[in-house]
Amino acid sequence: MKYKITTILLLLISFTATSRAGSPQLGEWQLLFENDDGRAVAIDVYRETPVILDKEGRIYFLNKEIGRESTGDWFGEVYENWQKVSGGGKAMDVSIDDDGVPWVVGRKSSKIYYLDGDFAGPNRGWIEYPGNGKAKRISVSRENRTPYMIGAVSGRIFKGEKNGWTALDEKLLDSSGNEKSGTLNAVDLYAMSYTAAGNDNPEWHDLVFAIDQDKRVYLHVPAKKAWRELPGNARASAVVASGKLVYIIGEDNKFYGLDLPDGKTWDSAGTGTGKDLAFSQVDIFQPFIRQNGKRIPSSTYRYIWTIGDKGRVYRAFVAY
Repeated sequence: MKYKITTILLLLISFTATSRAGSPQLGEWQLLFENDDGRAVAIDVYRETPVILDKEGRIYFLNKEIGRESTGDWFGEVYENWQKVSGGGKAMDVSIDDDGVPWVVGRKSSKIYYLDGDFAGPNRGWIEYPGNGKAKRISVSRENRTPYMIGAVSGRIFKGEKNGWTALDEKLLDSSGNEKSGTLNAVDLYAMSYTAAGNDNPEWHDLVFAIDQDKRVYLHVPAKKAWRELPGNARASAVVASGKLVYIIGEDNKFYGLDLPDGKTWDSAGTGTGKDLAFSQVDIFQPFIRQNGKRIPSSTYRYIWTIGDKGRVYRAFVAY
């Protein structure tokens, strides 16, 4: 995401603004393709291509074939199916970086691996991330390509850096900034990157969200060496963010959104229910459109993705 630094600083240090934010609505949920056989239990998305895990931990990506290219019919119907990612192995969680590289938590070892190549093309298999870390969940900030994990035993969140793992803070703050008893014991996390708008040489920074064992939603605030609860007193099973818009699946399995830093309550973000969340953004460029010699997108498509009750994949347009 590209947002002004001042906006991000406000997000990090204050949730006390008095103005009411707009409702972070989603469009209608759309089934990704009719022949989806309902195998998904976890999801992440690279641009507009979802990567999923099935209940056995096998990894698939959505393969599209225009016509039947193998038979030379280039102008027929688009055929879609789940294609297994080569390289073998089974996983309990998956996250995709900005190069289309999948990162996974090994199903048996609980170790972190990344694919030596992208999921849709030739690769040289899975490489273990150094540091001997063991996890139960993973999220990679895409532009920075920095992995974050929830420890397999402790529930503490760790950041991958310098060929190892560094523990993030454990202290908890309420939404007013007051210290709470206890420490973070995370069950879900989501990491995203941001930078200053219009920067020719952008320096990317990460925002990390977490859901504690009591299902409250927190944002890591490095300046406070703590996790600050988001306003609204929400309880959630999954969290994802699109810039300053944060989306969760609530205890009722429905979707809710919060617009930071001004939002005070979680608004219903759309119909239906889901089991996991992912975010994607695709910039559309037109030929010859440039600003200061740089290509600029003519439009941007942002989607929130989920897995429905029957294991099929859906997406909804982010309406902002």
